[in-house]
Amino acid sequence: MDNQNESFKATIFTSHKPITTLEDTMLVAYLKLKGYIAIPWISRDDPLDPRVSFDIEGDKAQIEADIQAFYSEAERVGIQALSRAYKEVKSVMYSMKRIGKK
Repeated sequence: MDNQNESFKATIFTSHKPITTLEDTMLVAYLKLKGYIAIPWISRDDPLDPRVSFDIEGDKAQIEADIQAFYSEAERVGIQALSRAYKEVKSVMYSMKRIGKK
């Protein structure tokens, strides 16, 4: 039984999906609205200024197409929904920065 649980835990935290890394919080918010999973992480290149980036899981070609749709305004999204998603992304970013400075 323990072996099954260990195997199950390993599959929860292991992702084999392609990753695209972004720092633009507005793009991350838009992609979250589109249904992508955004995983924040801290870059420690400069210890005095931790930078938060987001790994977006999904097909790279589809992510690129959705980014192009965002910039070309080919697909409209509600401003309130985008604002809520942006606020959530910024909140996660500031929380990660606080953790990074400790």
